[in-house]
Amino acid sequence: MGAPLLEIKGLKKYFGIGGSLKNGAVKAVDNVSFTVFKGETLGIVGESGCGKSTVGRLVLRLLDLTEGEILFNGTSIGNWNQRQLRPIRKEMQCVFQDPYASLNPRITVGKAIAEPLVVQGGLKWSEAMKRAEQLLDTVGLRSHAVGMYPHEFSGGQRQRIAIARAISLSPKLIVADEPVSALDVSIQAQIVNLLEELQTQTKVSYLFISHNLSVVRHISDRVAVMYLGQIVELASRDQLFGSPKHPYTQALLSSVPEPDVDGKRERIILSGEVPNAANPPSGCAFHPRCPHAAERCRIEKPIFREVEPGHYASCHFV
Repeated sequence: MGAPLLEIKGLKKYFGIGGSLKNGAVKAVDNVSFTVFKGETLGIVGESGCGKSTVGRLVLRLLDLTEGEILFNGTSIGNWNQRQLRPIRKEMQCVFQDPYASLNPRITVGKAIAEPLVVQGGLKWSEAMKRAEQLLDTVGLRSHAVGMYPHEFSGGQRQRIAIARAISLSPKLIVADEPVSALDVSIQAQIVNLLEELQTQTKVSYLFISHNLSVVRHISDRVAVMYLGQIVELASRDQLFGSPKHPYTQALLSSVPEPDVDGKRERIILSGEVPNAANPPSGCAFHPRCPHAAERCRIEKPIFREVEPGHYASCHFV
């Protein structure tokens, strides 16, 4: 698999109710651990509110962690302040869901791409603008686009601009948080193909966060499934989609549209609602909705363990 680039150990993020943890806490991320290897894409999937986007923001240190450890290239950065983080910011970049919200509407896209090259890369503005033209060409836009503003582009083009800005400093890790969910299907394919081409060329690693299982299956090397702030299953793409172990993963995969209209795949309908993260269930967090839940599930929290080589799950009955 190669050397680890990012190691997350026991990561927790609690948001205090009413602004204080003394009043209780929403456990947005609760004891999450995983590794991203150099040149790898790790997909994170789950329902809305499961904590996957919060994990991405914690990795980038856009949020302070409550507990845990973040190792980037072997260095612990979980407790670093903003001044300490500044030198490695260029090695960890992000692509968000809404590119229009992440681009300043008052400056040209050329300046938006050139600015990090000046601030972090040490280039002069003239050199940075030339580099911006090259980057726009790399992501499939014409070089004269440097003088245009974000509102003059389509959604797919703006996402290409956001990607050009993200790769401008040759980062080692890109956190892509729902980067294609707001785009048309045909444009989604173009953006995903672009990300794969860039990875082949630069060996960049991706933490790819999405609720679109089809896209995750296409782009990811390994996949982590989150439920109520916890990872309940982690495996290679082929293992997870071919032989899911956790009941929640099985239910998620059964919801993916099947192109074979004559397919006999059973649709698993989960009952109830996602529990409140401020008051999670005892034992296994999934047991109120699990079709296989037993008394043990209500009392004892399952251990996240390796159930076959490279395949991890937290379920008593795997």
